[in-house]
Amino acid sequence: MALESFTLPDLMRSPAAVTASYLRELLHDTRNDTALRAAGIDPVRLQQDSRYRVPLYQAYALLAANITASGDPLLALRQARELSLKAFPLLGMGLLASTTLEDGLQRLIELDPLIWDAVSLRLDIPSERSGEAALTMTPRQPLPPAGIELALAGWVQLGPTLWQIMEGHYRLAFRHAARAPVADYEALFGCPVSFDADVDALYFPAAWLDHRLDLSDPGTSAVIMQEARRQLAQPLLLNLENHLRAVCFQALPGSLPDLPGLATALGLPPRQLRQYMGEHNIRLRDLQDDVRRAAALLWIDNEKIDISAMAQACGFSEQSAFQRAFRRWTGETPGQWRQRERKDLIIDPFFA
Repeated sequence: MALESFTLPDLMRSPAAVTASYLRELLHDTRNDTALRAAGIDPVRLQQDSRYRVPLYQAYALLAANITASGDPLLALRQARELSLKAFPLLGMGLLASTTLEDGLQRLIELDPLIWDAVSLRLDIPSERSGEAALTMTPRQPLPPAGIELALAGWVQLGPTLWQIMEGHYRLAFRHAARAPVADYEALFGCPVSFDADVDALYFPAAWLDHRLDLSDPGTSAVIMQEARRQLAQPLLLNLENHLRAVCFQALPGSLPDLPGLATALGLPPRQLRQYMGEHNIRLRDLQDDVRRAAALLWIDNEKIDISAMAQACGFSEQSAFQRAFRRWTGETPGQWRQRERKDLIIDPFFA
């Protein structure tokens, strides 16, 4: 069977992830274990594991399923209106270390990878500091339009709190086409919104950059900023589990790499990787099982793929072992799954 049949979305092959605290804040109900597990998200870790960074492909699969169930293409943006600073535990401290909005935005851009690592942010300031400044977002890998909208929504929804400026006079621009009437976007964001633009950006008066932040307390927040920068200096350790997962996805279809193979891919000695995995409580067998499950649930909906080929593509040496694993994952055999035409894991709408 042609390898093209086993294509995985780029986002699955990427380590991009979002913190559990952000996802908890975004979702109205994080106790729906069935929906969470269908997307591959561990409900217990989502609530209790401070290190848990949810792979973006899983977060978007969950949001896509919710959008499909509700019939509302802007559901995620409506949920974003409930975001609070609890979703961004270190960003508020970054502002405390700043005396002006410009200082604060630069620190927020620096700290953004602590929340997620899928985009690059840039503050564009006009040379004469007049007219509009722009907070421009560039995805590091292809992101679905709904995800890009959601990324900028946080800056808009929390703007008055983060920036300590209550007045409007800002606008949003997106490179993609509108997924709903523009008036619906503008009602949610409370500002003009344009589409088919050159960049994804939040525009605001450049004069705001000189706004003094009343709560500035650089001394108090210095220790917090030092810890944040220590974490940022070790991006691999900040998101180790998803870097390992990405290397495994990149190996499919075929056998998954062992620990020495993973160490080589990440540029680490095997002994050091084993130590890091122990410190982060990562079990290679569990991670590989999760990777195989996600790939199988994506490929199972392709009727052109026969079960024996899928077993080999997932790295199983025998079809019987794949059959047992699939039943353990879903409670059904692959054939029963196809007969029921279940679509629990909805990925394609967000990866299009």
